[in-house]
Amino acid sequence: MAITTTPVSKHSRSAARRIAVARLISLTGSQAAMIALLFEMYRRTHSSKWIAATLLVSFATLGILTPLAGSLGDRFDRRRVMIASELLGAACFASLAFARSPLALIVLAFLASVTESPFFPAASAAVPNLVPPEDLAWANGTISLGANIGYLSGPALGGLLVAAVGAPAVFGLNAASFVLSAGLVASVRSKFSGDRDGHDEHRGLRAGIVYISRDPVLRTMMVAFAVFAICVGSVLVAELPLAESFHVGSFGFGLLSTCFGIGALGGSLAGRRLTPLNERRWLVIASFVTAFAFGGVSLMPAFAPVLAMMLLGGMSDGLVDVAVELIFQRRSPDAVRSRVIGALEANFLLGLAVSFLFAGSLIDAFGPKAAYVLAGGGLFVTALMLVPLLRSEAEKPPSKESGPPSVSEGDAAHRMAEGPDASVRLPGS
Repeated sequence: MAITTTPVSKHSRSAARRIAVARLISLTGSQAAMIALLFEMYRRTHSSKWIAATLLVSFATLGILTPLAGSLGDRFDRRRVMIASELLGAACFASLAFARSPLALIVLAFLASVTESPFFPAASAAVPNLVPPEDLAWANGTISLGANIGYLSGPALGGLLVAAVGAPAVFGLNAASFVLSAGLVASVRSKFSGDRDGHDEHRGLRAGIVYISRDPVLRTMMVAFAVFAICVGSVLVAELPLAESFHVGSFGFGLLSTCFGIGALGGSLAGRRLTPLNERRWLVIASFVTAFAFGGVSLMPAFAPVLAMMLLGGMSDGLVDVAVELIFQRRSPDAVRSRVIGALEANFLLGLAVSFLFAGSLIDAFGPKAAYVLAGGGLFVTALMLVPLLRSEAEKPPSKESGPPSVSEGDAAHRMAEGPDASVRLPGS
């Protein structure tokens, strides 16, 4: 269904574009650094369990702290929260360049997760304030596009740089990317926060969770994506062993994420045309396609068709990301929006953390393809749980009193993400 738009100011579009470029720069560095971190950990230990431990520390930390971090975006100026998060993250990754032992790498990865946790809830909650309601899908799709370009270029770049100059240099480059991102956010002069007066009912760290629990649409999505996260997290642990099983090394490891990112670019572009009348329909369709793609990886006899499945999964997942973010933004008021987004992200991250508890043992016992069987099945269940949303797809978004003035999600599923994005990125992050 075509989307009808009205003219928007160059100023609002410029703000969204700068945030998109900031995400591109920061996530390119972060994804390269994650590849470097996991490859360095695997090189030192040759154990899937150490990879799982690294991911567990990072994602569990984000999952636990994100609700608290989301409250920062609702209490303070979101621009300042985002800048501070990026600068502190730069300091952590600069320190990673000097770490040598596996334990030191994990400790610094933990600190990096702590400093990064406020960024995504504040950034996502700010988008409806940066653009007019009718341009919300465009803005979310554009920001998601920037993020997915980072997810696309970062892993391949990380694989090449690790081979060429080593992991410490990659960590240093990521620190520089965070500083550049902070500068771009600082250059945006639009309002990142709306009027928060008269919303005393949204006080407290639990306000986001409470709000979601009272909204049937958001509650359904919250439960569905918890199932998804628990089943799909093992893929993040399996990617490097899968690449090794096909004898393609660190470059092939990066290529898995790159193909996922290429697909996600197409999904982000398609997401810019979503409307309140079709976003749930495409959310369900794309969830089924993603389930097919990840399940299909387990059946592929060669590396090339595995890459094709990752491309398809990335495309559908990119569309899911935008749809989820749009729905959550439209249905939550500005005064509690960062905490609502933070609760969604924490739900996803904690689900991933649960999966990391058993992922290493699963892969060591049954091989990396077992993780893709689990992911495909979990995604199929998630899609089935989302089907009831279609019954009320045509209903109008909440009024201004109960939600935002009508308007980037789910920057990923993430990756895995958001991605993990953190932003959290879905598999391929």
